[in-house]
Amino acid sequence: MIVGVTGLIGSGKSIVADAIREEGAILIDCDRIGREVVENNPIIRYRLVLAFGATILTSEDGIDRKELGRLAFSSPEKTTALNAIVHPALLAELDSRLKQARKNRQHTVVDAALLIYWNYHKKMDYTVVVAATASNRTRRLLAAGFIVAEITQRTKSQLPLSYLKKQADFVILNDGDIVTVRRKAKTLYHQLISGEKG
Repeated sequence: MIVGVTGLIGSGKSIVADAIREEGAILIDCDRIGREVVENNPIIRYRLVLAFGATILTSEDGIDRKELGRLAFSSPEKTTALNAIVHPALLAELDSRLKQARKNRQHTVVDAALLIYWNYHKKMDYTVVVAATASNRTRRLLAAGFIVAEITQRTKSQLPLSYLKKQADFVILNDGDIVTVRRKAKTLYHQLISGEKG
């Protein structure tokens, strides 16, 4: 069984995915895959510098993800440029891991902000959208160090929540505390496992 977890930035999707991992599922973290693709592929890193400038490099010639994010989400055109450079390799790796999970018959949770944007929800057995009010998402992101302009830009780069909900098999509301949403995630996961066994 493969469960995809997605949601707008600041919704808490990674908290939900990690709670499911704690219950025994294999976690595929697409943010981590993206980091690995950039760090391990010098051609991709070179293309990013060409597209966004040398300011995205750290003193050790790594990628400053915060600076890259600031530049890449400053306009739709730059977001598209970032996606065109990184996503092909990211999705190839994701395909490989999904194939392995199917082969091994492992319960797996995929944490991916762009799951539905990529149309990959159709490759999941179940898709879970984590939803929260705009005010709660903003509050969390401000606490994490984002500024309002960045939050607005990144939210605009994602599909509308109403559309995400329509594509979901399940919606988990996350307007409370972490303990509550983690409990919701674990309860849903065990319900899904029970359904598979049944």
